[in-house]
Amino acid sequence: MRTWGRRPDEVPAPTVIERIRPVEVPILTDVKRKVALGDVRGALLDSYPQVVADLGRAYDVEILPGYSHEDIVGPALPQAARPLAVFLDRLFALYAPVRFAGRAPPPVGKEIIELVQSLYSSEPMWRLYIREANPNDDRATPTGPAVAAWPSGTEGMRP
Repeated sequence: MRTWGRRPDEVPAPTVIERIRPVEVPILTDVKRKVALGDVRGALLDSYPQVVADLGRAYDVEILPGYSHEDIVGPALPQAARPLAVFLDRLFALYAPVRFAGRAPPPVGKEIIELVQSLYSSEPMWRLYIREANPNDDRATPTGPAVAAWPSGTEGMRP
């Protein structure tokens, strides 16, 4: 491998500057916590309404409080969000008996976590919860050589 006039042991390591801080979606963290504590009922009752609210925000759709699940996955759900309907339908099928019939939830904690993860895997959904890295934040300051100190494509080449 050619190293542009430097010996291989002198080549600086690349520096990666993070522009977005990784973060787990808060409702997913809450669902995991409730499932771990055995509160599947709470995980269901909290997750479905939050997912619906976030769908509205992520896809810029007004989902009115009186909408039924069929209204939400029907005309209110934009084409870009259609792939999420399968996961939302399954989450609703678990949520509805607990919310509207007062039944005990089935032991499906792992499935709820997976459904919520799938729903937030679409970019518009997870983008609701990211924030730009603050360049004034010490945690965002890259370490290592500055990019300007790296050789350009022509530096170090032999004529």
